[in-house]
Amino acid sequence: MPLDPITYQKVLHTEHHLKMRQVTDPPADDVIRQLLEQDGPEKGKKLFDLLISNIRLPKNQLPEPVLNFIQTHQKLPDWADPQKIQLAHDLFRDHGPKFLVFLYFKSLPTMYSCANGAQVLVQTGRLTHDPEAIEIFSRRIAETGQFLIDVMTEGGMQEGGVGIDSALRVRLIHAAIRSFIPPGHWDDSRLGKPINQADMATTLMTFSVSMLDGMDILQVQETEEKKEAYIHLWAVVGHLMGIHPELLPPNVAEGKKYLQFTLAQESRSSEAGIMLTNALTNFVDGNLDLKILDELPESLITLLVGKELAGKIGIENKGCLGFILPSFLSKLFGLGEKLEDRFPKIRSVFDEISFLLAKKMVGYFNKKKNMEFHVPRYLKKEWGME
Repeated sequence: MPLDPITYQKVLHTEHHLKMRQVTDPPADDVIRQLLEQDGPEKGKKLFDLLISNIRLPKNQLPEPVLNFIQTHQKLPDWADPQKIQLAHDLFRDHGPKFLVFLYFKSLPTMYSCANGAQVLVQTGRLTHDPEAIEIFSRRIAETGQFLIDVMTEGGMQEGGVGIDSALRVRLIHAAIRSFIPPGHWDDSRLGKPINQADMATTLMTFSVSMLDGMDILQVQETEEKKEAYIHLWAVVGHLMGIHPELLPPNVAEGKKYLQFTLAQESRSSEAGIMLTNALTNFVDGNLDLKILDELPESLITLLVGKELAGKIGIENKGCLGFILPSFLSKLFGLGEKLEDRFPKIRSVFDEISFLLAKKMVGYFNKKKNMEFHVPRYLKKEWGME
Protein backbone atom coordinates (compact mmCIF):
# COMPACT_ATOMS: atom_id res chain seq x y z
CA MET A 1 0.00 0.00 0.00
CA PRO A 2 1.15 3.65 -0.30
CA LEU A 3 3.66 4.56 2.39
CA ASP A 4 2.77 6.88 5.24
CA PRO A 5 3.88 10.50 4.64
CA ILE A 6 6.96 10.27 6.85
CA THR A 7 8.27 7.05 5.25
CA TYR A 8 7.33 8.35 1.78
CA GLN A 9 10.00 11.04 2.10
CA LYS A 10 12.69 8.46 1.34
CA VAL A 11 11.71 8.50 -2.35
CA LEU A 12 12.60 12.20 -2.58
CA HIS A 13 16.32 11.57 -3.00
CA THR A 14 18.37 11.53 -6.17
CA GLU A 15 19.96 8.17 -5.38
CA HIS A 16 16.57 6.50 -4.97
CA HIS A 17 15.26 8.22 -8.10
CA LEU A 18 18.17 6.93 -10.18
CA LYS A 19 17.63 3.44 -8.79
CA MET A 20 13.98 3.51 -9.86
CA ARG A 21 15.04 4.57 -13.37
CA GLN A 22 16.64 1.13 -13.72
CA VAL A 23 13.54 -0.80 -12.60
CA THR A 24 10.62 -1.66 -14.87
CA ASP A 25 7.61 -3.95 -14.29
CA PRO A 26 8.78 -7.60 -14.03
CA PRO A 27 5.32 -9.28 -13.95
CA ALA A 28 4.20 -7.57 -17.18
CA ASP A 29 7.63 -7.96 -18.79
CA ASP A 30 7.62 -11.67 -17.94
CA VAL A 31 4.31 -12.37 -19.65
CA ILE A 32 5.48 -10.64 -22.84
CA ARG A 33 8.80 -12.52 -22.66
CA GLN A 34 6.91 -15.80 -22.21
CA LEU A 35 4.79 -15.04 -25.25
CA LEU A 36 7.84 -14.23 -27.38
CA GLU A 37 9.68 -17.38 -26.28
CA GLN A 38 6.68 -19.60 -27.01
CA ASP A 39 5.46 -18.10 -30.26
CA GLY A 40 8.23 -15.85 -31.59
CA PRO A 41 8.50 -12.10 -32.23
CA GLU A 42 5.69 -12.04 -34.80
CA LYS A 43 3.22 -13.12 -32.13
CA GLY A 44 4.48 -10.35 -29.87
CA LYS A 45 4.13 -7.79 -32.64
CA LYS A 46 0.60 -9.03 -33.32
CA LEU A 47 -0.29 -8.56 -29.65
CA PHE A 48 1.14 -5.05 -29.66
CA ASP A 49 -0.82 -4.10 -32.79
CA LEU A 50 -3.96 -5.61 -31.26
CA LEU A 51 -3.58 -3.60 -28.06
CA ILE A 52 -2.91 -0.25 -29.72
CA SER A 53 -5.52 -0.62 -32.47
CA ASN A 54 -8.35 -1.23 -30.02
CA ILE A 55 -9.55 1.44 -27.64
CA ARG A 56 -10.88 -1.37 -25.41
CA LEU A 57 -9.03 -4.43 -24.12
CA PRO A 58 -9.85 -7.11 -26.78
CA LYS A 59 -10.09 -10.04 -24.36
CA ASN A 60 -11.61 -12.47 -26.86
CA GLN A 61 -8.54 -12.11 -29.10
CA LEU A 62 -5.77 -12.27 -26.51
CA PRO A 63 -3.47 -15.30 -26.07
CA GLU A 64 -3.82 -17.40 -22.92
CA PRO A 65 -0.73 -16.10 -21.05
CA VAL A 66 -1.99 -12.53 -21.43
CA LEU A 67 -5.52 -13.45 -20.32
CA ASN A 68 -4.06 -15.18 -17.25
CA PHE A 69 -2.07 -12.02 -16.46
CA ILE A 70 -5.22 -9.89 -16.72
CA GLN A 71 -7.18 -12.26 -14.49
CA THR A 72 -4.40 -12.28 -11.88
CA HIS A 73 -3.88 -8.51 -11.76
CA GLN A 74 -7.37 -7.04 -12.08
CA LYS A 75 -8.25 -7.18 -8.39
CA LEU A 76 -8.00 -3.96 -6.40
CA PRO A 77 -5.52 -3.87 -3.53
CA ASP A 78 -6.81 -4.55 -0.01
CA TRP A 79 -6.20 -0.92 0.95
CA ALA A 80 -8.48 0.48 -1.78
CA ASP A 81 -11.30 2.47 -0.17
CA PRO A 82 -14.64 2.20 -2.05
CA GLN A 83 -15.98 5.38 -0.42
CA LYS A 84 -12.96 7.42 -1.53
CA ILE A 85 -13.20 5.96 -5.03
CA GLN A 86 -16.86 7.01 -5.19
CA LEU A 87 -15.96 10.53 -4.03
CA ALA A 88 -13.37 10.71 -6.81
CA HIS A 89 -16.02 9.66 -9.32
CA ASP A 90 -18.28 12.40 -7.97
CA LEU A 91 -15.49 14.94 -8.46
CA PHE A 92 -15.08 13.86 -12.07
CA ARG A 93 -18.81 13.91 -12.71
CA ASP A 94 -18.85 17.55 -11.62
CA HIS A 95 -15.67 18.67 -13.43
CA GLY A 96 -14.87 16.06 -16.09
CA PRO A 97 -14.70 18.38 -19.12
CA LYS A 98 -12.34 20.66 -17.20
CA PHE A 99 -10.16 17.64 -16.44
CA LEU A 100 -9.91 16.93 -20.16
CA VAL A 101 -8.57 20.46 -20.63
CA PHE A 102 -6.08 19.92 -17.81
CA LEU A 103 -5.06 16.61 -19.40
CA TYR A 104 -4.20 18.05 -22.81
CA PHE A 105 -2.86 21.43 -21.75
CA LYS A 106 -1.17 20.62 -18.44
CA SER A 107 -0.62 16.89 -17.81
CA LEU A 108 0.74 15.92 -21.24
CA PRO A 109 2.98 19.01 -21.64
CA THR A 110 4.38 18.40 -18.15
CA MET A 111 5.24 14.83 -19.15
CA TYR A 112 6.85 16.02 -22.38
CA SER A 113 9.18 18.28 -20.42
CA CYS A 114 10.83 15.17 -18.92
CA ALA A 115 13.55 14.69 -21.51
CA ASN A 116 14.48 11.07 -20.80
CA GLY A 117 10.91 9.82 -20.72
CA ALA A 118 10.05 11.73 -23.91
CA GLN A 119 12.64 9.66 -25.77
CA VAL A 120 10.52 6.50 -25.61
CA LEU A 121 7.94 7.59 -28.20
CA VAL A 122 10.67 8.78 -30.55
CA GLN A 123 12.89 5.72 -30.12
CA THR A 124 10.04 3.28 -30.74
CA GLY A 125 9.13 5.03 -33.99
CA ARG A 126 5.69 6.10 -32.80
CA LEU A 127 6.52 9.73 -33.45
CA THR A 128 8.66 10.93 -36.33
CA HIS A 129 8.31 13.71 -38.88
CA ASP A 130 6.45 11.27 -41.14
CA PRO A 131 2.78 12.35 -41.55
CA GLU A 132 1.51 8.82 -40.94
CA ALA A 133 3.47 8.57 -37.69
CA ILE A 134 2.12 11.94 -36.60
CA GLU A 135 -1.41 10.72 -37.34
CA ILE A 136 -0.82 7.60 -35.22
CA PHE A 137 0.49 9.74 -32.42
CA SER A 138 -2.53 12.02 -32.69
CA ARG A 139 -4.70 9.00 -31.94
CA ARG A 140 -2.50 8.18 -28.93
CA ILE A 141 -3.13 11.72 -27.67
CA ALA A 142 -6.87 11.30 -28.11
CA GLU A 143 -6.83 7.93 -26.36
CA THR A 144 -5.40 9.43 -23.19
CA GLY A 145 -8.75 11.19 -22.84
CA GLN A 146 -10.56 7.87 -23.15
CA PHE A 147 -8.25 6.36 -20.52
CA LEU A 148 -9.06 9.21 -18.13
CA ILE A 149 -12.81 8.78 -18.66
CA ASP A 150 -12.61 4.98 -18.25
CA VAL A 151 -10.77 5.22 -14.94
CA MET A 152 -13.09 7.95 -13.63
CA THR A 153 -16.35 6.27 -14.69
CA GLU A 154 -18.54 4.97 -11.87
CA GLY A 155 -18.09 1.20 -11.68
CA GLY A 156 -14.94 1.42 -13.77
CA MET A 157 -12.78 0.40 -10.83
CA GLN A 158 -14.83 -2.65 -9.90
CA GLU A 159 -13.51 -6.08 -10.89
CA GLY A 160 -13.90 -6.42 -14.65
CA GLY A 161 -14.66 -2.71 -14.94
CA VAL A 162 -13.61 -0.59 -17.88
CA GLY A 163 -11.16 1.43 -15.79
CA ILE A 164 -9.29 -1.65 -14.63
CA ASP A 165 -9.21 -3.04 -18.17
CA SER A 166 -7.84 0.26 -19.49
CA ALA A 167 -5.09 0.36 -16.85
CA LEU A 168 -4.03 -3.22 -17.64
CA ARG A 169 -4.13 -2.54 -21.39
CA VAL A 170 -1.72 0.39 -20.96
CA ARG A 171 0.48 -1.73 -18.68
CA LEU A 172 0.76 -4.44 -21.33
CA ILE A 173 1.51 -1.87 -24.04
CA HIS A 174 4.36 -0.54 -21.90
CA ALA A 175 5.79 -4.05 -21.50
CA ALA A 176 5.49 -4.72 -25.23
CA ILE A 177 7.33 -1.48 -26.04
CA ARG A 178 10.16 -2.40 -23.68
CA SER A 179 10.52 -5.79 -25.35
CA PHE A 180 10.76 -4.33 -28.87
CA ILE A 181 13.44 -1.68 -28.31
CA PRO A 182 16.73 -3.15 -29.63
CA PRO A 183 19.52 -2.97 -27.01
CA GLY A 184 21.73 -0.89 -29.27
CA HIS A 185 19.02 1.73 -29.72
CA TRP A 186 18.61 2.62 -26.05
CA ASP A 187 21.19 3.76 -23.52
CA ASP A 188 20.06 2.42 -20.14
CA SER A 189 22.88 4.10 -18.26
CA ARG A 190 21.95 7.56 -19.57
CA LEU A 191 18.17 7.30 -20.06
CA GLY A 192 17.22 4.61 -17.57
CA LYS A 193 15.20 1.57 -18.63
CA PRO A 194 12.41 2.33 -21.12
CA ILE A 195 9.19 3.26 -19.30
CA ASN A 196 10.78 2.71 -15.91
CA GLN A 197 9.29 3.04 -12.44
CA ALA A 198 10.35 6.68 -12.04
CA ASP A 199 8.80 7.66 -15.39
CA MET A 200 5.59 5.76 -14.64
CA ALA A 201 5.30 7.42 -11.22
CA THR A 202 5.82 10.85 -12.79
CA THR A 203 3.11 10.10 -15.35
CA LEU A 204 0.79 9.04 -12.53
CA MET A 205 1.40 12.37 -10.79
CA THR A 206 0.53 14.29 -13.96
CA PHE A 207 -2.81 12.47 -14.13
CA SER A 208 -3.49 13.15 -10.46
CA VAL A 209 -1.55 16.01 -8.86
CA SER A 210 -1.42 18.10 -12.05
CA MET A 211 -5.20 17.95 -12.39
CA LEU A 212 -5.68 19.33 -8.88
CA ASP A 213 -3.05 22.00 -9.55
CA GLY A 214 -5.06 23.00 -12.61
CA MET A 215 -8.13 23.42 -10.44
CA ASP A 216 -6.17 25.68 -8.08
CA ILE A 217 -4.74 27.79 -10.92
CA LEU A 218 -8.19 28.45 -12.34
CA GLN A 219 -9.79 28.84 -8.90
CA VAL A 220 -12.15 25.89 -9.28
CA GLN A 221 -13.61 25.32 -5.82
CA GLU A 222 -13.86 21.80 -4.39
CA THR A 223 -13.62 20.10 -1.00
CA GLU A 224 -10.29 18.82 0.30
CA GLU A 225 -12.01 15.49 0.97
CA LYS A 226 -12.76 15.00 -2.73
CA LYS A 227 -9.25 16.07 -3.72
CA GLU A 228 -7.72 13.53 -1.35
CA ALA A 229 -10.11 10.90 -2.71
CA TYR A 230 -8.95 11.70 -6.24
CA ILE A 231 -5.32 11.10 -5.25
CA HIS A 232 -6.34 7.84 -3.57
CA LEU A 233 -8.07 6.60 -6.72
CA TRP A 234 -4.98 7.28 -8.79
CA ALA A 235 -2.82 5.45 -6.25
CA VAL A 236 -5.11 2.46 -6.90
CA VAL A 237 -4.64 2.93 -10.65
CA GLY A 238 -0.87 3.09 -10.11
CA HIS A 239 -1.04 -0.25 -8.29
CA LEU A 240 -2.92 -1.81 -11.22
CA MET A 241 -0.31 -0.44 -13.65
CA GLY A 242 2.56 -2.07 -11.78
CA ILE A 243 4.03 0.99 -10.05
CA HIS A 244 5.95 0.18 -6.87
CA PRO A 245 3.93 0.83 -3.69
CA GLU A 246 6.63 3.14 -2.33
CA LEU A 247 6.05 5.50 -5.28
CA LEU A 248 2.30 5.80 -4.80
CA PRO A 249 1.36 9.12 -3.16
CA PRO A 250 -0.35 8.78 0.26
CA ASN A 251 -2.04 12.19 -0.01
CA VAL A 252 -2.20 15.40 -2.06
CA ALA A 253 0.64 17.16 -0.25
CA GLU A 254 3.10 14.28 -0.69
CA GLY A 255 2.08 13.84 -4.31
CA LYS A 256 2.87 17.49 -4.98
CA LYS A 257 6.27 17.11 -3.32
CA TYR A 258 7.07 14.10 -5.48
CA LEU A 259 6.04 15.82 -8.70
CA GLN A 260 8.15 18.89 -7.84
CA PHE A 261 11.08 16.65 -6.98
CA THR A 262 10.95 14.54 -10.12
CA LEU A 263 10.52 17.58 -12.37
CA ALA A 264 13.62 19.08 -10.76
CA GLN A 265 15.44 15.88 -11.71
CA GLU A 266 14.03 15.30 -15.19
CA SER A 267 12.53 18.47 -16.69
CA ARG A 268 14.69 20.08 -19.37
CA SER A 269 14.44 21.05 -23.01
CA SER A 270 14.83 18.25 -25.56
CA GLU A 271 14.15 17.70 -29.23
CA ALA A 272 11.81 14.84 -28.32
CA GLY A 273 9.81 16.98 -25.87
CA ILE A 274 9.46 19.83 -28.37
CA MET A 275 8.39 17.39 -31.09
CA LEU A 276 5.77 15.86 -28.80
CA THR A 277 4.41 19.28 -27.85
CA ASN A 278 4.23 20.34 -31.50
CA ALA A 279 2.28 17.18 -32.27
CA LEU A 280 -0.08 17.97 -29.39
CA THR A 281 -0.78 21.57 -30.47
CA ASN A 282 -1.10 20.50 -34.12
CA PHE A 283 -3.58 17.84 -33.05
CA VAL A 284 -5.71 20.41 -31.23
CA ASP A 285 -5.47 22.96 -34.07
CA GLY A 286 -5.92 20.50 -36.92
CA ASN A 287 -8.36 17.93 -35.57
CA LEU A 288 -10.40 19.56 -32.83
CA ASP A 289 -10.88 22.86 -34.68
CA LEU A 290 -11.98 24.83 -31.63
CA LYS A 291 -12.43 28.02 -33.70
CA ILE A 292 -11.81 30.33 -30.75
CA LEU A 293 -8.29 31.70 -30.99
CA ASP A 294 -5.29 30.46 -32.93
CA GLU A 295 -3.13 31.07 -29.88
CA LEU A 296 -5.43 29.23 -27.45
CA PRO A 297 -3.49 25.92 -27.13
CA GLU A 298 -0.14 27.64 -26.55
CA SER A 299 -1.68 30.18 -24.16
CA LEU A 300 -3.49 27.52 -22.15
CA ILE A 301 -0.31 25.48 -21.84
CA THR A 302 1.64 28.54 -20.69
CA LEU A 303 -1.07 29.42 -18.18
CA LEU A 304 -1.31 25.90 -16.75
CA VAL A 305 2.35 24.79 -16.67
CA GLY A 306 4.03 28.18 -16.26
CA LYS A 307 6.32 30.12 -18.60
CA GLU A 308 9.51 28.34 -17.55
CA LEU A 309 8.32 24.84 -18.29
CA ALA A 310 6.48 26.02 -21.42
CA GLY A 311 9.76 27.38 -22.74
CA LYS A 312 11.43 24.00 -22.24
CA ILE A 313 8.92 22.34 -24.58
CA GLY A 314 9.15 25.01 -27.26
CA ILE A 315 6.03 27.04 -26.46
CA GLU A 316 6.55 30.65 -27.47
CA ASN A 317 3.68 33.09 -27.09
CA LYS A 318 4.60 35.54 -29.83
CA GLY A 319 3.50 39.15 -30.22
CA CYS A 320 1.58 41.37 -27.83
CA LEU A 321 -1.48 39.12 -27.85
CA GLY A 322 0.59 36.04 -27.15
CA PHE A 323 2.30 37.83 -24.29
CA ILE A 324 -0.83 39.06 -22.52
CA LEU A 325 -3.26 36.25 -23.40
CA PRO A 326 -2.22 33.75 -20.67
CA SER A 327 -2.60 36.42 -17.98
CA PHE A 328 -5.91 37.58 -19.47
CA LEU A 329 -7.23 34.00 -19.56
CA SER A 330 -6.24 33.50 -15.94
CA LYS A 331 -8.24 36.53 -14.82
CA LEU A 332 -11.16 35.70 -17.13
CA PHE A 333 -11.43 32.08 -16.01
CA GLY A 334 -11.00 33.01 -12.35
CA LEU A 335 -13.78 35.58 -12.56
CA GLY A 336 -15.99 33.08 -14.34
CA GLU A 337 -15.51 30.47 -11.61
CA LYS A 338 -16.41 33.01 -8.92
CA LEU A 339 -19.56 34.03 -10.77
CA GLU A 340 -20.50 30.40 -11.32
CA ASP A 341 -20.15 29.72 -7.58
CA ARG A 342 -22.53 32.61 -6.81
CA PHE A 343 -24.91 31.97 -9.71
CA PRO A 344 -24.97 28.19 -10.47
CA LYS A 345 -27.03 28.62 -13.64
CA ILE A 346 -24.24 30.68 -15.23
CA ARG A 347 -21.65 28.63 -17.12
CA SER A 348 -18.18 30.19 -17.09
CA VAL A 349 -16.00 30.82 -20.15
CA PHE A 350 -13.71 28.00 -19.04
CA ASP A 351 -16.70 25.68 -18.75
CA GLU A 352 -17.74 26.59 -22.30
CA ILE A 353 -14.25 25.78 -23.61
CA SER A 354 -14.19 22.54 -21.59
CA PHE A 355 -17.55 21.32 -22.84
CA LEU A 356 -16.60 22.23 -26.42
CA LEU A 357 -13.36 20.25 -26.10
CA ALA A 358 -15.25 17.22 -24.77
CA LYS A 359 -17.67 17.32 -27.70
CA LYS A 360 -14.84 17.72 -30.20
CA MET A 361 -13.05 14.68 -28.74
CA VAL A 362 -16.15 12.58 -29.29
CA GLY A 363 -16.43 13.89 -32.84
CA TYR A 364 -12.74 13.21 -33.57
CA PHE A 365 -13.18 9.50 -32.93
CA ASN A 366 -16.69 8.92 -34.13
CA LYS A 367 -16.51 10.88 -37.38
CA LYS A 368 -12.85 10.83 -38.43
CA LYS A 369 -11.47 7.66 -36.90
CA ASN A 370 -14.48 5.37 -37.11
CA MET A 371 -13.90 4.37 -33.47
CA GLU A 372 -16.28 5.22 -30.68
CA PHE A 373 -15.03 7.61 -28.02
CA HIS A 374 -17.19 6.34 -25.19
CA VAL A 375 -18.66 8.73 -22.65
CA PRO A 376 -21.12 6.99 -20.28
CA ARG A 377 -24.68 8.17 -20.64
CA TYR A 378 -24.89 9.57 -17.10
CA LEU A 379 -21.85 11.76 -17.82
CA LYS A 380 -23.26 12.90 -21.16
CA LYS A 381 -26.43 13.92 -19.35
CA GLU A 382 -24.49 15.69 -16.60
CA TRP A 383 -22.28 17.49 -19.13
CA GLY A 384 -25.12 18.42 -21.50
CA MET A 385 -23.84 16.21 -24.33
CA GLU A 386 -26.90 14.04 -25.02
